[in-house]
Amino acid sequence: MKISTEALEERQVRLVIELDEEQTQTAMRQAARQIAKQVNIPGFRKGKAPYNVVVQRFGEDVIRKEGADMIAEATYREALEQAEIDPYAPGMLEDISYDPITFTLTVPLTPTVEIEDYRSYRLPYQEVEIDPVDVEKALQDIRDENAVFETVERPAEMGDGVAIDLEALSLDGEELLKGEDIRLILEAGSSDPAPGFAEELVGMSAGEEKGFSLTLTDEYPREEFRGQEAKFTVTMNEVYKSILPELDDDLARTVGKYDSLKELEEAVEERLRATAQREADAEYAEQVIEAIVEQAQVEYPPAALHDEVDAMVKELERSLQRNAKLSLDDYLRVQGKTTEELRADFEPGAAARLKRALVLGEIVQREGLDVKPEELNAQIDEMSAPWGVRADKVRESLNTSQARFAMLNRLLANKAVERLVTIAKGEYVEPAAEDDEGIPAETEQVDEETQE
Repeated sequence: MKISTEALEERQVRLVIELDEEQTQTAMRQAARQIAKQVNIPGFRKGKAPYNVVVQRFGEDVIRKEGADMIAEATYREALEQAEIDPYAPGMLEDISYDPITFTLTVPLTPTVEIEDYRSYRLPYQEVEIDPVDVEKALQDIRDENAVFETVERPAEMGDGVAIDLEALSLDGEELLKGEDIRLILEAGSSDPAPGFAEELVGMSAGEEKGFSLTLTDEYPREEFRGQEAKFTVTMNEVYKSILPELDDDLARTVGKYDSLKELEEAVEERLRATAQREADAEYAEQVIEAIVEQAQVEYPPAALHDEVDAMVKELERSLQRNAKLSLDDYLRVQGKTTEELRADFEPGAAARLKRALVLGEIVQREGLDVKPEELNAQIDEMSAPWGVRADKVRESLNTSQARFAMLNRLLANKAVERLVTIAKGEYVEPAAEDDEGIPAETEQVDEETQE
């Protein structure tokens, strides 16, 4: 068997496999025997017709084609081994000739990742500081949440609570909203259900009815009415004045297990700090990853990008089914797109996601990161626990080999990110080398010095 390869762009190789005459004849004889077993040849029992009779009846070209089909897979595997090719996915047959039997395939190769010295990368890190103004605003929000509303006999003012009957129609008369005794707070700048709605209610008294038109926002739930004008009819039933509690120890004891206002302030500040720190840490980690990924040189075959787009399409399909009870075909019909156009839209994001995953995978290998079975089991328990009575069923679905593999990859990626963040902060310490007995060399040295 003669094998030749030609490097192509985008991590692919052209593989040409040419069988020698002996292999060709062997394949043809196997094909002839198989044909003789499957068809009736006059004068012979099934499977007993001689080779030359089968060739004469069906023609040499047919026998060669059948022989090529029979040995194609085994020949391909042998050629990959001999040529030391590590394929990303099965090769695509581009051409086949039969005299001699020759296969020409394009084989996608496993992606390559080249990263510069990421161990030397540093990014300044700062602990967050909480502005006292933010603490005061949070405390004011707590006051607002615990406000008491009292009916008043006067026109509504901004900040009041109101109870209204509401009807909203499109310009074509289609009903958009309808409700009775709807209660809301009049807040300046609110866009619920449309910008300017609260302002229109200011000055209305109980028992008064008012009609007005407003333009719906571009985020209105019903897409066909976004940005269009709607006619509102409001009947004011009641107006409530908001009475705020004092910001004191009594309020602190009311809203939680706090003995004083100072304790409440400290708890609010700590909560704000923890939230801000989580957000800052997530942003910091993203900056680190972007910097490492940006300088990495990644090559992958088109098949890898195709698989990533496949994954994104499947994720969209699951999301549509779960959240909107909508099929992918129905979604495409609403969007006015074909499957090919959707895939084209996904390609830039898929390429970025693929590069990121390949870089993190390279970090996992270089850093020798792994996930122990107990870590994986703990993650499954954590994810299923919030489901209460359905926890066992959720745990069972997460325990399939496919789900565990996906979770393993996520945990490994998280560990890679954690390692890169530690390095970027300058906090990573290389583990001490161990001797043959698994004892850190530094520890062994200290023990020897102690003995002396």
